[in-house]
Amino acid sequence: MMKSGFSLKMMAPLAAAIISVNSVAQQPSEQNSEAMETIEVTAQAANARSDIQRQRASNKVVAVQTSEAIGELPDANVTEALQRMPGVFIARDQGEGRFVGVRGIDPNLNAATINGVSLPAPETDSRAVALDVIPSDLLASLEVFKTLTPDMSADSIGGAIEIKSINGLDHDGQTYKVSVENGYGELQGENSPKLAATYTNQFSLAGRTLGVAVAASHQQRNFGSENIETDGVWEQYTALDGSVGVTAAEIEQRDYTVTRERTGLAANFDLELVDGSQLYLHTLYSDFADDEERQRNSFKLDEENDSPDTVSASGVIWSDAALEKELKDRFEEQQVLSVVAGGSHDLRSWGVEYALGFSRAEEAEPDRRDTTFVQEGLELGYTRAGKIPKMFAADARAMDAASYALDELVVENNFTDDEEVSARIDFRRDIDVAGYPSELKFGVHERRREKTGDLNATVYDGFGGDFTLADFANGGIDYGLGDFGPGVDKGALNAFINANLDRFDIDQTSTALDSARDYVMHEDISALYLMNDIDFGRTNLTYGMRYEATDFTAEGYRVAESGEAIPDSEEIADDVYVSAVSYQRDYRNLFPSVNVKYDYSDNIVLRAAYTESLSRPSFGDLNPSAAEIEYDEGELEVAAGNPALDPYEARNFDVSFEYYTDALGIFSLGAFHKQIDNFVVTADVASTADYSLYVGSLPVQEAEIFQPINGDNATLSGAELAWTRGFDNGLLLRANATVTDSEADLGLGADAGRGNKISLPSQADLVANVVVGYERDALSLRLSTAYKGERLLEVDLEDDAFDLYEDSHMQLDFSARYRFENGMQMFFSGVNLTDEPFYANRRGYNGQYETYGPAYVLGVTYASF
Repeated sequence: MMKSGFSLKMMAPLAAAIISVNSVAQQPSEQNSEAMETIEVTAQAANARSDIQRQRASNKVVAVQTSEAIGELPDANVTEALQRMPGVFIARDQGEGRFVGVRGIDPNLNAATINGVSLPAPETDSRAVALDVIPSDLLASLEVFKTLTPDMSADSIGGAIEIKSINGLDHDGQTYKVSVENGYGELQGENSPKLAATYTNQFSLAGRTLGVAVAASHQQRNFGSENIETDGVWEQYTALDGSVGVTAAEIEQRDYTVTRERTGLAANFDLELVDGSQLYLHTLYSDFADDEERQRNSFKLDEENDSPDTVSASGVIWSDAALEKELKDRFEEQQVLSVVAGGSHDLRSWGVEYALGFSRAEEAEPDRRDTTFVQEGLELGYTRAGKIPKMFAADARAMDAASYALDELVVENNFTDDEEVSARIDFRRDIDVAGYPSELKFGVHERRREKTGDLNATVYDGFGGDFTLADFANGGIDYGLGDFGPGVDKGALNAFINANLDRFDIDQTSTALDSARDYVMHEDISALYLMNDIDFGRTNLTYGMRYEATDFTAEGYRVAESGEAIPDSEEIADDVYVSAVSYQRDYRNLFPSVNVKYDYSDNIVLRAAYTESLSRPSFGDLNPSAAEIEYDEGELEVAAGNPALDPYEARNFDVSFEYYTDALGIFSLGAFHKQIDNFVVTADVASTADYSLYVGSLPVQEAEIFQPINGDNATLSGAELAWTRGFDNGLLLRANATVTDSEADLGLGADAGRGNKISLPSQADLVANVVVGYERDALSLRLSTAYKGERLLEVDLEDDAFDLYEDSHMQLDFSARYRFENGMQMFFSGVNLTDEPFYANRRGYNGQYETYGPAYVLGVTYASF
């Protein structure tokens, strides 16, 4: 399975790039010589000092990381760069960081902006923005605000993430940087090249200064993963032989091969008119393409029998079971565009700032193909449960490709669009309050958002002949988590589909059920605020009020399979009925906030804050169209949204102590407490659901209906520790940890089949980072580890023993950099050095286990500054 060591192939494109860049580096100028001194200054210690100074100056609780500090670590995108900051954790996809959580809280409960404009989400279901679409090369800085002021949007319970792209006015004269690298992943043994460049300059324009900054980045990453996971829940069975034990009815083996391409471009223009007066145009474009091939074995253990033959703590045997082999062939492309134009002007004692922003995110999944081959009548099971179930097939036919019949082909064309137009104008006025200087600030903010989903699926179940996997089999799957057997050859299968698709038989019922998932959601937010920032000498007080009015509408479809006509519905296929549905919600909120900063001494800063905020449910949770409806002989499986959800509402308390040493160093200790109403949890609501919404009058003997619901209330308390210390010998130590504890009330009532108290969904109990850096002369080294504790992912309303938890995760990374005198730098990084897997479990029983392998990067950078 594992392919270790570096490939000689990975060195060829890198060597060519080094020769190319060196040809530029052989022409140094006086400007380059001066810039070399700057590089020495802005190394590890100076980067840490800059971050600390910005944190200290803020009137809010904030963590800061500048682009220079990001460049010292092996982080390829914004998400992975953020994980190093205090209180921040990331949720991964295929081993890569995608979504960001703050203080152990669900990533959907954060706000993200770039250059002051809210970022839309290209995913169909998510409100959280997958920040991995933005390459870290385009950044000037990252800021994570953990307390809010009234001039900030209130839609953040975890934290507000502000991304700032590069600015030409922040650099003197012309600068440029070129970076070339190549990565290598052990699991797949594939190379992953990347090229990035930045350019800034200042121009004189009619006596005014125009700053221009352009950055571009392109990466192709070839990698994969190996996975085994349980589809559904583990529950107690009584076997046919009388034995009793816990088992699952369906377990899947999965093997992924992925190619991801990221292309990013930022172009920023800042015009300095006079002192205190500027105009700007900031743009960012990102294209993220994900080409995924997934080979899957699905062990359908309860295909014919409701009970296993025998079951024990370590194994299970089911007779007359089925084994499905499936190929998912999917290409997905996401595009994010952000444009903001505005200005700021100081007018004596008055000031005004204004901005008009447009952001758009699109996701296209054209011609996705899921093809299934099936073999029935097998004796299947496992001889080991736990983290990695060891699957077995008693019949040798399970390894015979000719024994698998072509059963089903699903072709999907899915498109999502998320668009927002925003406008803001802010006024400020310098005034005296009892003889103390202060700033009065007020403004109006408007946001108009539309998210649409056009989701289409065609299900084919007849192919004009008796085709088997042997007609399309490959040479076998290299899979390290068990015996996989033959897989599907993508090229041979696609050639067959392309030549014959028009002649295939369509399953009209399944096609109708799977295609009535379109939706349109509008979310309009109008805000007014008033705040006052008073400087009492050692004490700074920032307080005020924000008002937000939210108008939300959702339009979609209710689709049902029924044995008889459903009133006010249209029959779109035999016994499949659909009707349009719409929901409308308006709510108004006031958000008071107080932030106090007290400089106790030259070295000690004390802070306290009270803020109120909200987080609106994710768009997938609000979707009025069911994502999945499957009905088969009395068994019903549904995944549906809930547009009637209330938003989360939170009251937040923060206190902190910060000690700044005279040398490079900071020690901070903070505590926070959040009281949250209306938290959202995904649960199986089959015991209380109305089945007729999905199957009309058809009988239902067994059902699983997963739907988000509002819980009652929750509390989250925690402590946050951060420490940075630099030493004269070049050693730099950074450590931070956030410990949280939460309790949420499901509000199920006293007669519920399980306890009402749970931890807050998606809350990690411990988030920690340790970075050991060393710098001496031209050499810079960093060893970093990121830890995320256990968190609850899914609630079983019938038995809390089978709630789904993500296990703790600790990843070890290393980076090294060497600076040459001509402005050249060479760097190396190793990511996930200990091959840390992803593991989710139901109290010791497999939910999902996935491994990715270590990855390495070798590259070169040339900079003129």
